[in-house]
Amino acid sequence: MIKKNYDAVVIGAGPAGSSFAYYAVGKGLSVLMVEKQREVAHTILCAEGVSSEFLSLVRKGDGHQRDYIATYIYGGILTYDGKPYVETRLTEPGGAILERKIFDRYLAERAVRKGADILVNTRFVSAERKGNDIEVHLKRGNNDEIVLTSLLVDASGPTSVVAKALGLFEEYDKDTDFYTYQVYGYCDGIKDNYLYFSIGENIAPKGYAWIFPKGGGFANIGVGIPGKRDGLDVYLNNFLEKHCKTFKILGVIHGVVPTGFHKRRLYDDNVLILGDAARLADPLTGGGIANAYISGLVAAEVASQAKKEGKFDVSVLKGYERRLKKWIMHDYMVTLFAKMFYVSLSREELQSFMESIGESLGHMEINPPINPVSMLLKVLKKDPLFLFRFGRKGIYAAKETLRQFI
Repeated sequence: MIKKNYDAVVIGAGPAGSSFAYYAVGKGLSVLMVEKQREVAHTILCAEGVSSEFLSLVRKGDGHQRDYIATYIYGGILTYDGKPYVETRLTEPGGAILERKIFDRYLAERAVRKGADILVNTRFVSAERKGNDIEVHLKRGNNDEIVLTSLLVDASGPTSVVAKALGLFEEYDKDTDFYTYQVYGYCDGIKDNYLYFSIGENIAPKGYAWIFPKGGGFANIGVGIPGKRDGLDVYLNNFLEKHCKTFKILGVIHGVVPTGFHKRRLYDDNVLILGDAARLADPLTGGGIANAYISGLVAAEVASQAKKEGKFDVSVLKGYERRLKKWIMHDYMVTLFAKMFYVSLSREELQSFMESIGESLGHMEINPPINPVSMLLKVLKKDPLFLFRFGRKGIYAAKETLRQFI
């Protein structure tokens, strides 16, 4: 039995889904959010770091703020096989570590306050096209529910349940996935305002380990490796042994962070795909909060246009992918290039690379934001032969990056 019609039904109430609902309702659409967990933000896989630019975007025009910031970041340390090579100090906060449970609930609450409806403890089952609309079948506890909508939005996370159910996505290229294993807990002595990154074959081969402080000695600590699922717990335990043998664990979580959105079409008649469901995470770091949120904002703009034109088909919805790429493609390509460069280095080349940037950057104070181009210029200023030594690898990385889009 069909209970209600909506302009849009969004599967998932994370940053992508809640962002879409908030902006879409603000543009006059009726929206239903569907969350499979029994409460919003019940389980979250995330290191919780975001930039100051992202925080400004979220806060723009909203007078109902929650205290979802754990700590602001004023610097960072990069080590190779446990040895510090680069330390930066920022003149003002370059970002923050979130309390994701509070943050995600804030985004969902904001959407509900704006006028969105929400169902929790409700699972997406299937969808079938009915003329110009989509009939969405849901399972709420033991009850079956059916909702009719003009637009079905997939913000379901890495499972991409809508995209797969409608045959838009097949199996993923596992090499583009970023596998992580992280713990939350307490270690006396962790700096409250510094990010800590560590790389090296013995730390996390072709990936990295991190310490993201949350204040008062509490932190997220984890490892992430592209394309490698097995042995992450061993790498993490070794990392903890080196940096905090007395680490008291309050929580453990592991899973996959999907990247590679450029290989997928993110729209179809009556369908848009957002956030991790669209594989929008950063290919170098695995960070996905900002891109997920932006995808919701952009999708809402396109959905508004579709409603005005009375057409929720590809002729209008294809604009979502085009607009999204304008927002994120430049940074995505830069980090994809950086990933290709990083994974192509042998152990000896990585050692030499770290020595070069360590000698060039060392300990420095800089103004945010930090970006790869500005850092490269600082390296070249002190080491003019840097590109000569690593140019061959850079050319290889550029070719591999371009090949991804051909």
